[in-house]
Amino acid sequence: MEDVEGAVSLYRWLVDEPDLRGQAGVSLEAEPSEPGQMGGGLELVNVVLSNSIALGSLVTAVATWRGSRARPPQIRLERDGVVVTLQDGSPEAVEQILRVWSEGERGQGDEGGAPQPGEAACGRPESGGAAGGVDGFGGVGAAG
Repeated sequence: MEDVEGAVSLYRWLVDEPDLRGQAGVSLEAEPSEPGQMGGGLELVNVVLSNSIALGSLVTAVATWRGSRARPPQIRLERDGVVVTLQDGSPEAVEQILRVWSEGERGQGDEGGAPQPGEAACGRPESGGAAGGVDGFGGVGAAG
């Protein structure tokens, strides 16, 4: 239930964010349920950006939302298959996330697989303990 409320809260925060208006399409998605279980919870906020400049605004907005919570959850962000975990809303953490995504974009090469600027990013509030990391950045990989 906490995940559902967190996802809805994050969705509303992003929809109301002035720096993202006209730059982002924001939607809520249900996580697929396991076979034999009733429906999955609404845990995913999907954001499609119109340009790469909006990416910084998105990460900053998510970090600000996280800091507004009584118990700030870890946030899993994914762009073009590169996954990071936001554990801290500091400017350094935001810069580090953008740097990792930028490096991943440069590492794609010219083999036709280069991502479109700001093509996709998603945030999922995650409960549980910190996964560790430097300066609030949990590293690349799925958060547990």
